[in-house]
Amino acid sequence: MKVLLLNPPGDQLYIRDYYCSFASKADYYWPPQDLLVLSGILFSEFEVIVLDSIIRRLKEAQVAEFVETKKPEVIIYTTGTATLKSDLELMSKLKKRNKQLLIIASAGIMKFIGQEYLENHPFVDAVLTDFTELDIKEFLNQPGNGKQYRGVMYRHNQEIVKNVEDNSRDFSVPIPRHELFDPHLYRLPIAERMPIAEVITSLGCPYHCAFCTAGAYGYKTRDIEGVIEELKYLSSLGVKEILFQDPTFTINTKRVTTLCHLMQKEGLDFTWSCNADIKSMNEEKIKAMKAAGCHTVSVGIESGSDEILQKYAKMITVEDIREKVRLIREYGVRVLGYFIIGLPGEDRQSILKTIALAKKLDLDFASFTVATPDVGTRLRQEALAKGWIAPDVDVFDSTGFPIIKTENLTPEEVWALRRKAVRSFYFRPAYIWRRLKSLRKWKDVQLAVTNALNLWRKS
Repeated sequence: MKVLLLNPPGDQLYIRDYYCSFASKADYYWPPQDLLVLSGILFSEFEVIVLDSIIRRLKEAQVAEFVETKKPEVIIYTTGTATLKSDLELMSKLKKRNKQLLIIASAGIMKFIGQEYLENHPFVDAVLTDFTELDIKEFLNQPGNGKQYRGVMYRHNQEIVKNVEDNSRDFSVPIPRHELFDPHLYRLPIAERMPIAEVITSLGCPYHCAFCTAGAYGYKTRDIEGVIEELKYLSSLGVKEILFQDPTFTINTKRVTTLCHLMQKEGLDFTWSCNADIKSMNEEKIKAMKAAGCHTVSVGIESGSDEILQKYAKMITVEDIREKVRLIREYGVRVLGYFIIGLPGEDRQSILKTIALAKKLDLDFASFTVATPDVGTRLRQEALAKGWIAPDVDVFDSTGFPIIKTENLTPEEVWALRRKAVRSFYFRPAYIWRRLKSLRKWKDVQLAVTNALNLWRKS
C-alpha cells in the first residue's frame, strides 16, 4: 500500500506545527513533526512518499498532478487552524477525482474537534488524535472494521468510531525517515550550521497556560534511547544542526542532563536549539546543554506585566524572568523570547511595558505574536463567553491580523502595537550593531538581511 504524507500548499509560507499553525514572517521553516514521526512508524510496512508542498512552493494544481501520477491509496495530511478551509477544499477535490482514496487528517486540534470535523466533512475518512500511536498501521491494514484504535478516529457505516484514549506518560516510535523530507531544504535563522533536522523528545506540555493548546493536549515523554538512536541516524545523514521542537524540552532536569551526557558519550557532534520552560532553567541543566552543543533556547516570556502573567497561569514574575535570562546568558547560550501582544486584560500601557521589557532583557531574538483564541484553549472559552469572537470562527494565525476585540483594545490597535514591538526591537541601532558583530560568514549576512527585510515588510 502506498501512503502519501502531505503538507498541503498555501498562499504563504505556512508552518503547521501540530499544536498551532501560522505564516512564517521571516526566512524560517521546518518539517511538520506529525508527518515526520509518521514516516518512521509507517516505513516498515508501507511504501511511504512525502510531499511538502509549502517548502517546495507548489500550487494546488501541481499537488493534484503529483497525486494523479504517484497514485497513493492513502493520503495523510497535516492541517491547522491557519489553513483549515483551504486544506479541506483541496481534500474535497482530490476525493472527487478518486473516490477510493483514503484521506486522513492530522493535527493537534483533532483531539478537540475530531468528531465534528468528520461529521461536517464526509470526504475525510479519519483523523489522527495522536501521531505517536502505532495503531495507525493496523487501521491502514484493516480500515473500516468498526474496531476502536488508539490515536485514530474514523467513519464506519455512517457512524463515527472514536479513538481509544491513551493516558500513558511515555511513548516510543521508530526512527523517522528524515531523508524523505530532505533536511537541506529547511532553514532556521538561529541555526549555526546546516543541514538542519527536527527532533521531538516529548509530546504536549504539563503546564496549562490559558492561551496555549500544548497544555490542553496533555504531556508524555519519549524514551531517551530512541532519541539517541535517531540522533545517530541523523549524524549518518550528515545533519549538523538539531531543532528540538518539544513545546517544553527542559521540564525535567534529570532527563535533560541524561540526554545531554549521552549525546557527548556517543560523540554526537551537533549544534542545537530548543524550546525551554524558563521557570525550569537552572545551572546544572544549562551547563549540560551547553556542553552537548546547545547554542540557543527559546523561552515563553509573553508579557512584561505581572498581572497578565498571573492571569494566564505563567507562574512566574517579571523579576524571575530577568534573573533566568541573565543566568542563561551567563553560560553563553543565546535566548529567543516569545511575547504575546493583545491578551485580554491588557491595555496600551501594559503592552508598552512588554515592549520595554523585551528591549531591556539581554535577548538575541524576539518573536511577537498576537493573542489567538485557538481551539482547545481556555482563551477560546473566554473569548466565546464574552462575545469577542463568533462560535463559527475557527481559522487563526498568531502572526496575522488579530481577530479579538476586547474591552480595552481594538484589533487595529493591537496590530499597530505588534508592529511597534517588532520594529523597535529589531531595528534599534544597538541591536543591529550587535547582530552584525555576531555574523561570521557572508551567507549569514545574506540571511540576516533577508530576514530583516521580511520582518519589516510583514510586520
